[in-house]
Amino acid sequence: MKLYSEQRFGLVRACVAREGQPLLYAEGPVLDPSLTLWGTRSVARLTAKSGRIGFLRLADGQDSMADLSDPDALNEGTAVEVEIAAEARADKLARARLLGVSEGPPRRLSDTLTLIERLKQQARRLINPQLRFEPCEDPDALDIAEAQATQPSFDLPGGGYLSIEPTRALIACDIDMGRAGEGMIHTPRQAAKRLNEVAVEEVVRRLRLSNLAGLVVVDLIGNKHNGEKLTGLVQSAFAAEGRAIACGPITRFGTLEFSRPWGARPHTEDTPLRAARQLLWRAVAEARSDAGGRLILRAPGPVADQVRQCLKDSLDPLTPRLSVETASLSEVVPLR
Repeated sequence: MKLYSEQRFGLVRACVAREGQPLLYAEGPVLDPSLTLWGTRSVARLTAKSGRIGFLRLADGQDSMADLSDPDALNEGTAVEVEIAAEARADKLARARLLGVSEGPPRRLSDTLTLIERLKQQARRLINPQLRFEPCEDPDALDIAEAQATQPSFDLPGGGYLSIEPTRALIACDIDMGRAGEGMIHTPRQAAKRLNEVAVEEVVRRLRLSNLAGLVVVDLIGNKHNGEKLTGLVQSAFAAEGRAIACGPITRFGTLEFSRPWGARPHTEDTPLRAARQLLWRAVAEARSDAGGRLILRAPGPVADQVRQCLKDSLDPLTPRLSVETASLSEVVPLR
């Protein structure tokens, strides 16, 4: 398994790829001490209860929630050991798994890992526990992985189009025959069958790459589907993660439905930190054609603040040539 990475200004982006296909992507600070990252263990304080939902305050001041199997067994203020099962997304709090009652003040229990180590950990958890990684450098491979992770809809190999649209309730996937059936006028059923099978495997890859989960509904082409084969393809494509995937039968409406547990935050969500990272990378590209000149990075307030924070303690050789201004649009402006 190849591991591509690129680091500048205290930020890093990386992807895990196999046979030229990106499978996992991550970006962010090289070292992130946040206690709401997927898999992080800590001691938290139970601050409130609502039915079987418990609200937690972590040691770094962030909030999380957890399912309580027996709400009456825990009082507000109790110290509990937790592990983050799903990172925060949109307007949803991070969800923690309750491991048991603890003692003492809220505190971190697991080690703080670099983004690269967290990505390796994620790959071993989701794909294969025995994975080994070959470090590689290829900005183009990272560009492809980032594009596919942030924009999961795409043309299918051999024709056809797969649309993946996250909604608040579910992930809606639609398979479109497009030009895939050209030249197969007399065998439309075989064309639909082939495209459905290719698309189902690609749905799995794109969901994992984009960190999308929850209820997934795939609108298949045609009817009279081989449900056993298609659900088998889903389980097989998810590899080590397959045991956590719950598949339902093909519905009478021709949809394949399955549920995938949430984990890391979706890459389809725009954040100021991602926008800051992209702006800084644009500055790097601009600097290649403007050796020695100064560059002004302009961006909306939250993004500009993130850029300033990245440059504050940066030892990157380009840092002295950069200045930041707050503006309505993000752009890199050379000073001639």
